[in-house]
Amino acid sequence: MKNNLEPREEIESIIKQSAIDRKRFFEVDKFSYKAIQNKVIAKFINIERQFDFNLHRGYLRYNPKLRYIEIGYRKSSEWWEWFRLLPQILKGSMDAVYVIFVGDDYTWVYEGYIPELIEILFQGSPIGDGDCYIVSKKYEWLIGYSDDGDVVTCVDNGTFFDMDMLNVLENIKICLRAKCHLPRS
Repeated sequence: MKNNLEPREEIESIIKQSAIDRKRFFEVDKFSYKAIQNKVIAKFINIERQFDFNLHRGYLRYNPKLRYIEIGYRKSSEWWEWFRLLPQILKGSMDAVYVIFVGDDYTWVYEGYIPELIEILFQGSPIGDGDCYIVSKKYEWLIGYSDDGDVVTCVDNGTFFDMDMLNVLENIKICLRAKCHLPRS
């Protein structure tokens, strides 16, 4: 697969313009990125449904053995606000994560910390016409966003994401598989 440079160039430009420390957010080396992508697919994607070892539009085929939570915004919210909730969704975790930007003709894998990722997503649109997956380095959970799905998904084995905490986040609705409800007032 040929790798479209546009998302990578945008990310790299934001890293330079915002003076983001390369120790806090950096592109994974070319030798490791495929292994990371393959582990994410093996854990989180249902490859039996479609024989496709690509992450693009992975939100359509998450592993049914895992819990899948949708976070959608009320119409009054902006599409990009979801990433500002990452510290709350991740319970304040300070651990580094993998971030995978993937589209029809590109896959770029980064490693970094949530404050730097928030800065990159705020300053630009590196997701472009693709998806963004934020993954625990231990592959315990995944947070995905797709611009064509217009929904944020949280996927885990049922132990990481706190449904009660997610329910109190402002301006969002939570859907657990087919069950949807608005946050408490």
